[in-house]
Amino acid sequence: MAALRGLASRLKRGIERNRVPGASIAVLRGRRVIATAAAGVLNVDTGVEVTTDSVFQIGSISKVFTTTLVMQLVDEGKLDLDTPIIEYLPEFRCADADTRKRVTARHFLCHSSGIDGDYFVDSGRGEDAIARFVTMAGLLPSLYPLGSKMSYCNVGFAVLGRVIEVLRRDTFDNVIKQRIFDPLDMKHAMTLPEDALRFRCAVGHVPSAKDPRIQHVAPRMYLSQGQKAAGSMPAMSAPDLLEFVVMHLDRGRARSRARVVSAQSVAAMQRRQIRLQKHNSRGATGWGLGWILSDWGKHRVIGHDGGTLGQYSFLRISPDKRIAVALLTNGGDAGGLYLDMFGPIFAELGRMHEPEIPPPDAKLRLDLAPYAGDYENISTRYTIAAHRGALRLTAAPKGDIGAPFARAPMAFVDRETAVLRTGHKMLDRTALLFSEIVDGRYRYVQIGGRQFRRV
Repeated sequence: MAALRGLASRLKRGIERNRVPGASIAVLRGRRVIATAAAGVLNVDTGVEVTTDSVFQIGSISKVFTTTLVMQLVDEGKLDLDTPIIEYLPEFRCADADTRKRVTARHFLCHSSGIDGDYFVDSGRGEDAIARFVTMAGLLPSLYPLGSKMSYCNVGFAVLGRVIEVLRRDTFDNVIKQRIFDPLDMKHAMTLPEDALRFRCAVGHVPSAKDPRIQHVAPRMYLSQGQKAAGSMPAMSAPDLLEFVVMHLDRGRARSRARVVSAQSVAAMQRRQIRLQKHNSRGATGWGLGWILSDWGKHRVIGHDGGTLGQYSFLRISPDKRIAVALLTNGGDAGGLYLDMFGPIFAELGRMHEPEIPPPDAKLRLDLAPYAGDYENISTRYTIAAHRGALRLTAAPKGDIGAPFARAPMAFVDRETAVLRTGHKMLDRTALLFSEIVDGRYRYVQIGGRQFRRV
């Protein structure tokens, strides 16, 4: 197993090539973690080295943990996925009256509520942080009618976090610890910032404004604590993350054989709820309950990615072959490191390869008018404009999440799929998926799993 024997050295080369300050990786086969490696530093200011038990924020991989807590409530008959959320949380609000009345846990779990959900306002600290956040998010608009499309919605998982608190009559922090971390013997896992004192914790890093090749410690350590059920707070080591995976591969049982969630709920989480548009990145073809579903050739893969303030995480699982890889990072081109590490491991252990988006079709001739215009949601405005017979994309974030860029050249794979061709390897992994022609123009473009509506 050359890929595993050289894991540490390849990780070291990978973080240097991709300018990632530090990373930890763990590989699972069967029920055993067969390889781990760590490289780089947790904090460029202190120089503390990454070890295999170092703790990183896992970002939106937390959504699969939250989904598991939701399914525990389903198992106990305390929650029905298709009952309107207001039956459990009467104070829930959003701008669209029909969505408020009818949106369910299922809609939130597979990101089909339509609510414009990249809302990162700080709701403060304390045991009522999630409750305050849900109240603050009460006027968010909808991008599309309930259930008609998919668009990644962080706010929906914050609402689910509050439902968990109400039905359990306890804080989200206590519930996830008592019902997942403790039964799985996850000793390097946390959701409270004060617990960072107990571990070797990574901090996020962002590019220097003067020289993007240089990484600086991020100005903030955490996103809103009100969004912890969506991924703002949970942190753990790579091996501990794989303990959670083992439980799902073992149909809901911990290594101790204790039942954590039912086998029926484990299967339901992996069942397709939403079919994604063709050419989604990283082979994604659908959404289950929490899990992203992918097809790698003839092989079924589930997983999730995560990103917080300068920390990025990746998890891929082949349920049939019982192979999983977890990669945790703290800045730089983490996506490039993911490609460097996961490709050889899955090729060697599973003879499987992540599909790539096809190259642009040089023979394709398009009328540019249906694509040109402004598209936005609450986080970003994108402008697509024609320039010398081709389209270019400009991004203007509305807050401090995301980076602006101007007039990035676009090239088309087919009539509904475009990619960027800037020469910048991180930007050029971006795919734009167009949908719904109205009055001769596309109404939506999906970028990074989010829908942006023409304005």
